[in-house]
Amino acid sequence: MTRPASGNGSTRAADTDRIEVAQLLTDAAASGVLGLTEYEDRLAKAYAATTYDELDRLSNDLPGAVTRGRRGPCRPAPSTLLLAILSGFERRGRWNVPKRMTTFALWGGGVIDMRYADFTSHDVEIRSYSIMGGQTILVPPEVNLDLHGKAVMGSFEHDVTGEGSPGAPCVKIRGLSLWGSVGVKRKKRKPA
Repeated sequence: MTRPASGNGSTRAADTDRIEVAQLLTDAAASGVLGLTEYEDRLAKAYAATTYDELDRLSNDLPGAVTRGRRGPCRPAPSTLLLAILSGFERRGRWNVPKRMTTFALWGGGVIDMRYADFTSHDVEIRSYSIMGGQTILVPPEVNLDLHGKAVMGSFEHDVTGEGSPGAPCVKIRGLSLWGSVGVKRKKRKPA
């Protein structure tokens, strides 16, 4: 975590600091150091943390916590375009969610699963377009959603149940579905 020069633990943490601790927690869960329940609990607290002290309490017992200050600030992953033209695309497992992503399915389909992904930006914008195709976007329970899309003789999911955690990343999904579908689901992580 990149600390200000004062080193005062009660100093307010930035979004990039919360994202960095979230990535450290994900590493610990992926390697089996944290169980799923403890991981999700600490992750929700990390996104809600406002100071460096709170973030340190959540991560100081994990491997890599001592060296994390040397990495520098978290930078958003580059914008991404996912295409499925008479084919498919898939993003699952551990991957970096960019600040901006565009998905397009024409007579094809795709899956974007963010449950195990690393968010590199607090605000994520996804533009999804489906023409006679289908897309499914899976988000973990703590992520906040902002959905606005249009459907013509198809469907664009607008009613996703549940609220995200305060301070967690916000995923804004916009787009169009023409004789196709864009489905968004809030889904829990599976135990290892």
